[in-house]
Amino acid sequence: MSNDPRGWLNWAIQMLDPSPLYTHLFAGMKTDTEIMDLFTLIHQDQPNLVLFFSTINFLVFNEPDNPFAAFYPYLRREARPAEDAYPFFRAFCLTHTDELHSLLPTARLQTNEVTRCANLLPAFGLVYHSGGGKSLAAIELGASAGLNLNWDRYQYIYDNVQTLGEDPSVQIHCTLRGDSFPPFPRTMPTVASRVGIELSPLDIKNERDVNWMRACIWPEELWRYQRLDAALAFARQYPPNVLAGDACELLPGVLTGISPEQTICIWHSFALNQGPASVRESVEQTLIDFSRERAIYRVSLELDPTNPALLDPHLEIYTYDRGKRSSSKSLATTAIHGEWLQWHLEPSL
Repeated sequence: MSNDPRGWLNWAIQMLDPSPLYTHLFAGMKTDTEIMDLFTLIHQDQPNLVLFFSTINFLVFNEPDNPFAAFYPYLRREARPAEDAYPFFRAFCLTHTDELHSLLPTARLQTNEVTRCANLLPAFGLVYHSGGGKSLAAIELGASAGLNLNWDRYQYIYDNVQTLGEDPSVQIHCTLRGDSFPPFPRTMPTVASRVGIELSPLDIKNERDVNWMRACIWPEELWRYQRLDAALAFARQYPPNVLAGDACELLPGVLTGISPEQTICIWHSFALNQGPASVRESVEQTLIDFSRERAIYRVSLELDPTNPALLDPHLEIYTYDRGKRSSSKSLATTAIHGEWLQWHLEPSL
C-alpha cells in the first residue's frame, strides 16, 4: 500500500486479532479504492490503520443510532457479528466523506492508556533507586491529556506477585510473563513534581476531547473504556499539568527549573516514534547537553514499526551524564495496551 514509508502496517495488520471488527473491516477495505483513497489522507508519520479506525469511531460515537453502530460492542450489549459489518462501514464512510477529508489529514493518535503505567512502574522504580531515593521530577513527552502523569497515585496488581499503591480508584492489573520478575520497588517512588509536554493537549473537561480519547480505544475492549473513565474521574481530582507546545522548544526550560534535590525522570510511551525523526534527535541532543550539569534518566516504551520481526513494544531506560548517553538497557517487552509484561533486563549496551 502507498503512503506508508514508516511501515506502520507491518505492525498494525498483525495486531488486529483482539478486534474482530477491525480485522473484518481491513480485509474488505484493502481492495476498495474509494475507502483506500480516504485512508491515504492520514499523515505518513502516524500509525495509519489504527488512526483511521479511531477517526471512524469518533464519528460513529456521535451517531449511536446509525446502522453501522450496531456492530460496536461498546455501543450495543449484543452487537451484530463483525463479519457482516463491511457494507455498513462502507456506506458510513462514503456518507461522511466531507468530515473524513477534514479530520484525517490532521488527526493524531492520542491514546490515553493508563494500563501502560504498569509497564512503566518498574522502570520508574529503577530510576528512583539509581537517583539515591531522591524524589522524582517526572516529565512526560507526548502526554496527551496527562492521565499517565498520575501514575504514582494508581493501584497496581501484578498477578498474585505484587500489589503497589493504596488507592483503588484506578486499579490496574498486569500479567507477568516468563520466568523473570521485575525488581518492584518496595514502596511507591515519591514524585516531587510532574509535568507533561504535548503539541496538542486534550482537555479532560472538554466533551469533544474526551470523545476522541474513547474513539482511540478498540470497540471490543470494554475494560479499556472502564479504565479510561476511572482515570478521567481521578484526573478531575488531581488535574494534570500539561504544557502545550513543541517538546524541542519547551524541554530545556522545564529542565532548567528542576531542583537539584530531585532526580530527573523523563519518559514517553508510544509518542516519540510517532513523530518525525528530527524531534527524537532534538530531544536526545537536549538531554546530552543538559547532562553536562547533572544526570538525567529517560524511560522509553515504544514500538519500532520499521522492524516487522519485533511486534511487541519495548521498555528501555537510558542514562545521560557528563555530556553523553552513558548507558542504555533493554528492560522488557510488553502488550500494546499494557495488560502484560515480560521482563528480560539485559546488560548495558
